[in-house]
Amino acid sequence: MKKGFNNWKVVVLSVIGATTFWFFNALNKDYNARISYPVDFEFDRDSVIIMQPLPSTLEIDVSSGGWNLLRKTFWFNVDPILISLENPTEIGFYTRNSLLPVVTDQLKELKINELITDTVFIDIETKRTKKVALTLDSLGIDLAENHRITSAISLSPDSALLVIPQSFYDTLDSSYPIQLESKGISSDYNREVDIEMPGGKLTRAIPENIRVKFGVDKFERRSIEIKVEKENFPEDSSIYLLQDKIQVFYTVNESLDTDFSDDDFVITTDLNLLEAKDSTVMAILVYHPEEAIEIEVIPEHIKVAFKDE
Repeated sequence: MKKGFNNWKVVVLSVIGATTFWFFNALNKDYNARISYPVDFEFDRDSVIIMQPLPSTLEIDVSSGGWNLLRKTFWFNVDPILISLENPTEIGFYTRNSLLPVVTDQLKELKINELITDTVFIDIETKRTKKVALTLDSLGIDLAENHRITSAISLSPDSALLVIPQSFYDTLDSSYPIQLESKGISSDYNREVDIEMPGGKLTRAIPENIRVKFGVDKFERRSIEIKVEKENFPEDSSIYLLQDKIQVFYTVNESLDTDFSDDDFVITTDLNLLEAKDSTVMAILVYHPEEAIEIEVIPEHIKVAFKDE
């Protein structure tokens, strides 16, 4: 049993030895290969914004010994090809012909047969900043049915510094709108809201979010019948109104829990304002409770009748 184990041990060691000899012998030969070699760009990144990602590798057809190829393709911590951009915002692209000398100079251990990468595009813009006033359009706030904003809208802070590419600068006004994602708001609003920027990760705001506050209450539509007070009508009632009461519709905050009486509204009409063409006078709302809003008087004009007709 021990003799058989020793025989297998000899076989395994022989195979390992032969493989190792073949491997090292193969690495001493020259080869052609197409490799993806890392590339990096040197420039002042603090003053610009990269609009499109820069390439991370170049495709190159090379010739070299096996050891060099192994080291340049499989080993970690390979030094990338460095391309210096002195004026990154002025350069639109690098062609194969302009890249080849840089590649050849930095990969001297390899013979460059061909640079497969044809063109490297550079899309970099100057970084600009713009201070803007933040605004929130109340009409764009999605409230629950019959709910309304009951206070001034507070934005804290009410301005921001936008960090943007040059091409965005002239498209921005001095004010910048804030959008609320909340839908069907039915109670007082007090939340942190992100400042959504055009261009996504290309742009940012300082601060990135603000606090938005405003009050919200539910309102309801009500109606009441009010007696019309007459002015300049004859005391003998020879001229009179065909109806002396009209309907008043109004909207009120439901939280007030108040029912108004007919004494809370005053409606008058004046015979001196008679419209001869249709024998009507206008119903004039003189007074109403401050809490009642969006008041509608129906009808707006009242028919006048004459006794001798």
